[in-house]
Amino acid sequence: MNRFLAILVCLGLAAPLAAAQSGETSRVTWQPSYSGSCQNCLLIRQHMPYWDLSGGFYDGANFSYSTLQGAHAKGALFTGVTASHTDFSRADLSNANFADATLDHARLIGVMASGADFSGAVLDRCDAREAKFIGVNLTGASAVHMLGFGTDFSAAIATGAVFDYSTLRGAIFDGALLSNTSFIEADVGGASFRGSRFHGANLARMIGYADADFTDACRSSSTLLPPELSLPLCPDAGFRPPQSEAP
Repeated sequence: MNRFLAILVCLGLAAPLAAAQSGETSRVTWQPSYSGSCQNCLLIRQHMPYWDLSGGFYDGANFSYSTLQGAHAKGALFTGVTASHTDFSRADLSNANFADATLDHARLIGVMASGADFSGAVLDRCDAREAKFIGVNLTGASAVHMLGFGTDFSAAIATGAVFDYSTLRGAIFDGALLSNTSFIEADVGGASFRGSRFHGANLARMIGYADADFTDACRSSSTLLPPELSLPLCPDAGFRPPQSEAP
């Protein structure tokens, strides 16, 4: 029986790989409930809407120009994947791992990605309107020119992330950790940064900040602020943990 199942999986993978190599868009032939391992797979220009990839291992795979609209990929491993121009709209990516992934120009409209890991990921020019990135890890991520109308980044950890030139009107960063985060010419009109911590962040050329909500947000002494924006120092600004003496 195991041998029979293995043959079915191989047959299912043969068609999409051939199509990917030819550069044509095609429908993947395995079942929509397929979940397992397809590490380093070449899955370019595949049509996989509403598939269940939850808990699968796809690290290193190439999904560029593919359609995963409405897919279920909770807890899936996508570390180091390439997904340029890939459509993840309305997909459930909760707790998925996209560390060091390349997602430039990806469509992330309305995705549910709470608890996901995007540390070190490239999200440049992606469309993340109305997405839920609650509690995500964006440490070291690049989100230059992101479209983030109404995107929810509440409680996100975005240490060292770059949102330069992004449109973040109406976005929510409540309770987010934004240490050394850059917002150069990012449009944040109507955004909410309630309780956010801006240790060492660069807000100096932020656009639309006069219409944003910075209630209970705080900064460190190295934070760069735009004109007319005043934030209090965070309670732990400048705090250094005590060093133990050598025995």
